[in-house]
Amino acid sequence: MKNHNLFSRTSLCILALAFLAFSAEAQNVRCSYQYFYKKDPAKGFYKVPDMRLDHCDGRTAWYSETTAISDSLSFIAFDETGSIADNETYGQLTRLRPKLFECTTIDYQTQSFIQHYKSATLHLNGTGQLILPEWVLSDEEKVVEGYLCHKATAQYLGRDWTVWYTEEIPLNIGPWLLWGAPGLIVEARDADNLFIFKFTGIESLTEGCRFDLLRKYYLEPHNKKRGADYTTDEMQKVESTYTKLMSDVHFFDEAHHIQGARATDANGRELDRAAFFKYIPKIPTEYWKNKK
Repeated sequence: MKNHNLFSRTSLCILALAFLAFSAEAQNVRCSYQYFYKKDPAKGFYKVPDMRLDHCDGRTAWYSETTAISDSLSFIAFDETGSIADNETYGQLTRLRPKLFECTTIDYQTQSFIQHYKSATLHLNGTGQLILPEWVLSDEEKVVEGYLCHKATAQYLGRDWTVWYTEEIPLNIGPWLLWGAPGLIVEARDADNLFIFKFTGIESLTEGCRFDLLRKYYLEPHNKKRGADYTTDEMQKVESTYTKLMSDVHFFDEAHHIQGARATDANGRELDRAAFFKYIPKIPTEYWKNKK
């Protein structure tokens, strides 16, 4: 196994943005990951087994495969009024069970990103400029999925992150908004053990990444007649809105124009809906308070 050293491991790695943006632009690949996250620190992880990281033409898209397929099929299954237009496609759509309605698209040429969220008919898009993590590189090594990996740590977007990257895949990218290590980030975990990303494989992209498809679904009002609502704003405002949507049942009902919603168990007994509204944002609320 070859170890392609891009540069020496100093205690602090600050890379030139231009180098990071275009270091391996010619490689168009799709990386697969498993994503684990918690809604409650005292409870177990939720697992999303089908996360993808597409890289092509100086851009990346981080998303759930099942959700992307579901979104694509919905264009065919329904017409603009929301009526079923294709029964066969609708049948395929009903068999899918998306688990994560969010994605992250990054354009390294403009050093910008959009964090996309969807909640029922609401499409929320938070825009921002990339911040380069100040990775502290370590001599620790381990093998992940057959690749020799090195450890790095950084305080980034309000959390302390530990990542493992491999120089054998010389892409300075990673899952979500994690990037800038001297190779592909194949594993990441925050210090509070709330979020974990685990690489499972990589393949060449021949048909192109889904960057444009994802942005079209989240950003373009293609189904306005179905009551969809699109909002694009700076990251801080969108994160605040989405966190409240996912953690405050009253705000959720108001935003979705819901009245008298009920939840019942298998025996028809009414459940407390508020108990289901648990959410921990990857960028903690305190981070935005300190930015003011």
